Amino acid sequence: MRAKNFYRASSLDDAYRKLLESPKNSIIAGGLWIKKLGQSYDTLIDLSLLGLDQIVDSGPFIKVGSMVSLRSFETSPLIKHICGGIASTAAGEIMGVNFRNLATIGGSIFGRYPFSDVITALLTLDVTLEFYPEQKMSLEEYLNYRGKVQGILTSIDIKKEEGTCFYKKVKTTALDFPLVNIAVSLRNNHHYIAVGSRPMIASLAKQAMKDADLGKDSKQVAKQAISEYLFADSISIGKDYRREIAEVYVRRGLEEVSK
Repeated sequence: MRAKNFYRASSLDDAYRKLLESPKNSIIAGGLWIKKLGQSYDTLIDLSLLGLDQIVDSGPFIKVGSMVSLRSFETSPLIKHICGGIASTAAGEIMGVNFRNLATIGGSIFGRYPFSDVITALLTLDVTLEFYPEQKMSLEEYLNYRGKVQGILTSIDIKKEEGTCFYKKVKTTALDFPLVNIAVSLRNNHHYIAVGSRPMIASLAKQAMKDADLGKDSKQVAKQAISEYLFADSISIGKDYRREIAEVYVRRGLEEVSK
């Protein structure tokens, strides 16, 4: 990663103005994922002075500032109490503690990284993203959005809901990227199934979710879920094996949340 300038914004309006000055300006967030991309920038914009590093109980939602570290997100009692703590569990699977102390939840989501553990888990919850200037969209809408959102992600709002959940990251080593990751939740009598790192970004298996709600057998639902996804080869794993283990863990997830 190379940058000509570093700019510490004094307000969201200040940061947004600087962002619009050049297409080669970018928000830096924690700076870890953006470093891996190896791109060049005119100006990197820092949001660390803007109070976006708080997790707040705002009634029906938990409002998570975009500059909250993955470690703070992982260990927050507020996050652990949402639907069995699936989002906390997923965050805890990312690299090591030192990495999670620096990487931010906003950077992890805004980048729409195919390997993201938190995106897969959060897809099975009711999540709204807030951007500056005033703009809101669900996490699923954001993942399907064509192009880049011209705004600054300020918070991730997670609805407080009870439920049961299952999260599995299949990996070669403890600190490795996922070969595939699977999230299943059951909340308000509805099932949610997400599979990511296929190696494509996570998405919901809509028909399989409907079948699960109708009480169909977990093996049948898992087969339906996997049929809704494309899988591809990577250096570490073949698409057929990726598909097979994803089906196994979707089935196990459905069985776990139904206990």
